[in-house]
Amino acid sequence: MTDTPTSLIPADDAARLHALEGYQLLDARSEKVLDDVVAATARLFGVSNAMLSIVEKDEVLVKAPYNLPVTIERIPRAQSLCSATILQDETAVFEDLNQASAPDVDVSLVQQLGLSFYAGHNLRTPDGYNIGTLCLYDGPPRQFSEPEQALLATLAGLVMRLLELRRTLGAHAESTAVLWEPVYRAVGGQLARLTALAERTTPPGGPVQLTAAEAREAAGIVGIIDQIVAATLKRV
Repeated sequence: MTDTPTSLIPADDAARLHALEGYQLLDARSEKVLDDVVAATARLFGVSNAMLSIVEKDEVLVKAPYNLPVTIERIPRAQSLCSATILQDETAVFEDLNQASAPDVDVSLVQQLGLSFYAGHNLRTPDGYNIGTLCLYDGPPRQFSEPEQALLATLAGLVMRLLELRRTLGAHAESTAVLWEPVYRAVGGQLARLTALAERTTPPGGPVQLTAAEAREAAGIVGIIDQIVAATLKRV
């Protein structure tokens, strides 16, 4: 296994890993709600690949992958741009990995997959630990505007809220099915709106870049989903 450079390990990594344990994600099965959010995110931004990354002690777990090879389940931290992303609070963007990438990150695997673009935003726990990212990959280099960065951050916040609900329900097994079912239905309806927006804003054969107005519309839809999840959390 490739050693992780110390520059990619945050000072609070021990506490961060302890916080991660509480979410029981490392060996968790695929979950439809997370798969659907990631798929909708990929379609919205018009990218070929997307995923949730969970940054473990030595590896990065690929969770809810969209259009990634099924054989990729974990990769060394040293080969993941998400290892660098969790070191900062803002959205990480590398518009052309052939020109520049994060220091000490080996991007050879990403390049072998023919991917040149990366954007990721942290999954930040309520206690302030970055346990992973919601990230996008695409083949050709592309620009990623400030409204798009803000929207990706909003979507990452929604994913973290879903993970928080998942963690909370784990302690209330008798309530899980009763509470999850309406959440799935409500989230699914709003995700359909996001997908419809993505189809409306995707130019035929052209590069995708959301306008500020489109990004605000998408953020409004995400906000509705977040309110549904937040209301469910209050009932637990």
